[in-house]
Amino acid sequence: MPTRKVIEQLTLPPSAPIRDAARVIQSQEIKFVLVCDPEGRLLGTVTDGDIRRSILADLGADAPVELIMNRNPRVTHQHENRVEIREQMRHAVIRHLPEVDSAGRVVDIFFLDEPDDVSPLPNSVVLMAGGRGERLRPLTENVPKPLIKIGGKPVLERVIEGLIGQGFQRFHISINYLGHMIEEYFGDGSRLGIEISYLREDEPLGTAGALAGFERPEHPFVVMNADLLTGTNVRAMVDLCKQGAKAVMGAREYAYTVPYGCLTVNEGRIHSIEEKPTLYHFISAGIYVFAPEALDFLTPGKYLDMPDLFRKLIDSRLDVRYHHITEEWIDIGSKEDLAWARRIHATGESDD
Repeated sequence: MPTRKVIEQLTLPPSAPIRDAARVIQSQEIKFVLVCDPEGRLLGTVTDGDIRRSILADLGADAPVELIMNRNPRVTHQHENRVEIREQMRHAVIRHLPEVDSAGRVVDIFFLDEPDDVSPLPNSVVLMAGGRGERLRPLTENVPKPLIKIGGKPVLERVIEGLIGQGFQRFHISINYLGHMIEEYFGDGSRLGIEISYLREDEPLGTAGALAGFERPEHPFVVMNADLLTGTNVRAMVDLCKQGAKAVMGAREYAYTVPYGCLTVNEGRIHSIEEKPTLYHFISAGIYVFAPEALDFLTPGKYLDMPDLFRKLIDSRLDVRYHHITEEWIDIGSKEDLAWARRIHATGESDD
């Protein structure tokens, strides 16, 4: 049960700027903001997805959170059946729910699971750090993208620390462009209390091709882009492979608003007009877990991107699944997303 102090840290008034909501989500394990009135009554909630959609809608960081909050959030009430609540949360892929009293005041946060297991894992993690970072030039002319700083620390170091916090200890970093700088910075991993080795690409082999040089492990292994800031529960993805899946793809919900009126037509007649509809799709989030036998679908030295590897597995009728990512997820591949990450992870240290 969270302390009253934790609940207060998650709470903002409706007039608070979106910037403050982003900082709360970044700093807390519970990835939503409670928007409450002065008496503590819940008015709505804000998630990372709401904040990302506010960017698509060109709302400024100073706009009030009441413009983007979900005014009808899922909640649980005191004395409700906990077994039924947990089943509903699993079905809806929800890890936490606000619990309110009869007056609608937030009195607790209901957790789907017990606190995350952080016992050491035998599973290896392959971090893909060989890209040239073309969209971030000139920042990447002399520094590889994974070493670009966020809050005074290289993004790859933040990625590794997040995975260490989930119990991962064995890392393999795939390097190519300016890879010697990455190797010099992290070394063998002993500074971080982990093991690090390197997969060196003499030439780009695609997002999956480099795995052909990876020694076949005994356990399912994680593959992740080295430029992602995320709180994704990677252990849960590993568990899916333990249950029989041969590959698991982390998936994010992506919203796109068509900037025009859209027509439904048939045989020259207009049947309906929908003004600026918002479309929702699941997209690959750059985080994957594979059973060891997935390596059998790779050819050493041959270029292969990750979607093509998944297609091969699907065409072979293997058990291929997705894991819905609802936690923070920022890909710093563009200057705009890099600026956003630096704003919400600001620590006062220099990112130069």
